[in-house]
Amino acid sequence: MSLGLTDIIKCLDTQEVWGNPKACIEGVTYDSRQVRRNSLFVAIKGDKTDGYDFVYKASESGASVIIAERNPPVDFDLDRTAWVRVTNSRKALGPVADLAYGHPSQQMVLIGITGTNGKTTTTFLLESILKSADFVPGIIGTISHRWPGFETPASNTTPEASDIQKMLSEMRLSGVTHVLMEVSSHGLFMRRLDGCAFDVGMFTNLTHDHLDFHQDMASYYKAKKILFDELLPSSNKLMPCAIINLDDSYGSMLEKETVGVQKITYGFNHQADIHPLSKEISISGIKANVHIPQGELSIESELAGSFNLSNILAAVSVSVKLNVPPESIVKGIKSLKTVPGRLQRVESHVGSLFVDYAHTPNAIKNVLQALREISGDRLITLMGCGGDRDRTKRPIMGLEAATGSDFLVITSDNPRSEDPLTIIEQIEVGVIESGFKKISHDSPHYGISEKSYVVIPDRRQAIKWIIERLQPKDTLLLAGKGHETYQEIQGVRYPFDDRLVALEIISSLKPGLPGSAYSNAVIMAPGA
Repeated sequence: MSLGLTDIIKCLDTQEVWGNPKACIEGVTYDSRQVRRNSLFVAIKGDKTDGYDFVYKASESGASVIIAERNPPVDFDLDRTAWVRVTNSRKALGPVADLAYGHPSQQMVLIGITGTNGKTTTTFLLESILKSADFVPGIIGTISHRWPGFETPASNTTPEASDIQKMLSEMRLSGVTHVLMEVSSHGLFMRRLDGCAFDVGMFTNLTHDHLDFHQDMASYYKAKKILFDELLPSSNKLMPCAIINLDDSYGSMLEKETVGVQKITYGFNHQADIHPLSKEISISGIKANVHIPQGELSIESELAGSFNLSNILAAVSVSVKLNVPPESIVKGIKSLKTVPGRLQRVESHVGSLFVDYAHTPNAIKNVLQALREISGDRLITLMGCGGDRDRTKRPIMGLEAATGSDFLVITSDNPRSEDPLTIIEQIEVGVIESGFKKISHDSPHYGISEKSYVVIPDRRQAIKWIIERLQPKDTLLLAGKGHETYQEIQGVRYPFDDRLVALEIISSLKPGLPGSAYSNAVIMAPGA
C-alpha cells in the first residue's frame, strides 16, 4: 500500500496544500502514537484532545503527510512533512483510509444496522443465517469485532473511520464475504462511516437514548438518517437497499422520506413486505409463519419475546434482499440458541434468572413484557443507570421498570465519574411516580413486598440480597449490563459480570431450596 499525495488530494475537499508534492503514504491514523514512517496523520479534534496539538510529534515520528482543518504552524517543517488543509478532518479520514486500504467494502457485501434497540441480536441472527448458507460473515458490533481467525472485545460499537477500513481490509484478506456492522448514531454523526460502500442499511427503531449527546429526539433521528440520506444513495453497489421497521413511528416516517434506493419494510403490520401470518410465543421460544415475497417461512427460535420476533423479521428481510435460500434462513434462525447478555438465562434452582443489556426505557419495557408473557409468578427487576450519560432517561427507566415489575431493586450500573446515589435518586423519581413504596433492605421483615422497591447501591450486594429471597416461581431480571464484564467506577474498570456473579451466589445456596434462610419468609402485602 503506497499512495502519492496527488491520489490523496483527489478524494478530499482540499482547501490548500503545502510541502513535498511527491510525498507518499503507507498507512493512515488519527492517533499520533501509531504514526510510523510514511504515515498519513489526520488531526481530529476529540472531546478531550485536539489532534492539531500533536502534529509536531507526528512529523517527528515519520508522518509524510498531515491532514488538518487549520494551516500548518509557522515553524512546521514542511520539507519533512507535507500538509493538506481540508474543511472537515473527520469527513476526510474515512475516504482517505478507504483509498489507502484499497476500497475493501466494495469487495464484500456490507450491511449496516442502526437503531436504538435490536442491533446486536439482529447481527447475531444474520451471522447464523449466513453461516447456514455457507457464506463467511464478519462482525463489527457492540460485543466484539470478529471474523475467521480473529476476535476482540469492542470498546466502541462503531470504531473510528480508519480503524473500520483497516478491519474491512483484514476481513477481505481472511475470506469474509459479508460484513455485518452495527452503526451507532455517534458513528454516523462523527462521520466514521464515510468511505464505506453499503449494500444494505437497516433501521430497527428509535427510542429515548443518547440525548446527552444529541440533545433532542429530532437531532437523534437526523443522525440516524445519514445512513439513508447520504451513505446508501451514494454507494456504488448495485441496488443499495433500505430495510425499515414499519412498527416504529420513526421507521414509518423514514420509509416515506427515504428516496433513491430500494426499500423493504418489515413489522407486525400486514402492510409490511415481511410480516408474521401467525405467531406463538412461549417460555420455550418463538414459532411463527412469516410472509415473504416468495411465499411463506415457518420459523422456530429459542429466543423469547415479541421484540425478538421483530428482530427475526429484520434478519429475514436482509436475507430476502440477499437472496439467501429459504431453508438457510430457517436453519440459521433455529441454530441461534442465545445472544450474550440479551435475555440470557442463568441456570438456577432458586427461580428463573435472566440477564439483559436493557439500558433504555423502551428496551426494559420490551424485555419485561416478554418475561411477563412467560413468567410463572412474580416478576422482579434489578436495575440502575449509567453515569456520564443521558440523565433525562433515568426517571423514565425507573417508571418503566416499576410498571413492568412486581418488585424492584435499584442499584448501580456503571456510575463512571458520577455519585451512584445521585443517579439512584433520579431513577427513584419515576419509581415513586409508578406508586411503588420504598422499603428498607435491612428490615426485620425478610420477605419481598410487592409493588415496592429497595435501594442497595453496591451491585454485588444487591444481586445477593434479591437472589437469597427468591421463591421457586419467581422470575428475576438483572438489567442494564448484559454482556459487560466490568463495572466502571471513577475511571477504573473492575471485573464484574452479572452472569458470573449470579452463578457464584446461586452456587452458595443449598440446591433444592427456594432461596436461603429466608425461604420461609412472609410475603408482605402491597404497600406494607
